[in-house]
Amino acid sequence: MAEPALQPMTVAEFLNYDDGTDTRYELIGGVPVAMNPPKVPHVEITTRLMKALLDRLASPCRPLVGGGLATSLDASMYRVPDIFVSCTSPLSDAFFDQPRLIIEILSPSTERDDRTAKLDFYKTFSSLQAILFVWQDTRRVELHERDGDDVWIVTSRIGNGTTRLRDLGIDLIMDEIYGSQGEEPD
Repeated sequence: MAEPALQPMTVAEFLNYDDGTDTRYELIGGVPVAMNPPKVPHVEITTRLMKALLDRLASPCRPLVGGGLATSLDASMYRVPDIFVSCTSPLSDAFFDQPRLIIEILSPSTERDDRTAKLDFYKTFSSLQAILFVWQDTRRVELHERDGDDVWIVTSRIGNGTTRLRDLGIDLIMDEIYGSQGEEPD
């Protein structure tokens, strides 16, 4: 017998959802969707980026991993970025609603969703000033920076160099993200 289909739920209902497993979910259009565990290159890049952000960000801004973003408890979307920076306290103990920077580390299985549906959702946060996409299989980043209410400027960097996060006043160096050539991951 087939499992009954879940009824669309709100973020409030989703936060109380328990399927009896350790599976992590996002809420997409009111439906819980399982998240794949990250691969080793993804974890290594996340660790390096967290270190760089922790070394550079000034209080009250801080980088966060594993937390969810939603616009309200009544919403039907709850997404979990790889890393995000918040400079305010969360609205509740359940999710953050005012990210300043979001970082997604792209993998073949998530790139399309990250660069389309997730990107569109992230841009609905008025507090958000930048979204950084980081490829895990090549030294490439793409920065989307807000320039006014509905204008986003996109820049790319491939290989070496520095990416400036204007709103936060910090630079991210490609060698910090990917490690120096020939260097073993930290």
